[in-house]
Amino acid sequence: MDVKERLIFPLDVPSLKEACAWVARLKEVVGIFKIGLELFVAHGPQAIEAVRDAGAEEIFLDLKLHDIPATMQQAARAASRHGVDILTVHMLAGRQAVRKTVEAIEGGTKVFGVTILTSHTRAELMEIGYAPELSRDIKEAVLRLANLAYRAGCHGIVCSGKEVAAVKEAYRHLRTIVPGVRPLWAADPQDQARVVTPGEAIRAGADYLVIGRPIREAEDPSSAAAKILDEMKEAFQERGLIFG
Repeated sequence: MDVKERLIFPLDVPSLKEACAWVARLKEVVGIFKIGLELFVAHGPQAIEAVRDAGAEEIFLDLKLHDIPATMQQAARAASRHGVDILTVHMLAGRQAVRKTVEAIEGGTKVFGVTILTSHTRAELMEIGYAPELSRDIKEAVLRLANLAYRAGCHGIVCSGKEVAAVKEAYRHLRTIVPGVRPLWAADPQDQARVVTPGEAIRAGADYLVIGRPIREAEDPSSAAAKILDEMKEAFQERGLIFG
């Protein structure tokens, strides 16, 4: 497997033209392209087809589905029929709703459960209404949601690099997607509260990394992505995993 298949680039742009331009520019160094709410709400399923036609090897549809079970089931089934490789649901929807969503998938789409957003701080969790013990220790909140994901049959979860080691220790078969990743040479966290470097995330147990701004805002985005791949490959090798 090529290490680029573990790098996810978010297409956080408003137009299909921009999205496809990024795919064409980065497809040699990025294996998975993420379509989030902005692009999908603007263009719907057309975004999936356009990104695929532009050369994306794999597509991650990051919708964080969170609704009643029947609605989540139908949305997930529709997404899987478009052939997306990864689809996210929010674990706050509850174990039964997520299990029914996983069961509704057709084809090879993998379902990942979102735990605690990397933008959330302890203060925000308390404001939302999390129990004090979970607000004080975000890791415990993430582990509780990871347990629900495991019991619901998810292929993996989304969590920050600060909690991924604990998740892997408890649920080693769950794949982990880690956003909020910043190389040391691009360390401005902006809207992320719990960030780690690519090497730190992978050594802790991350399987996939979502990295946007450090690539998008670089003078040479392809070279920036290649530099990140080098760091990722070295960290995977330290874990005993060999990538090309």
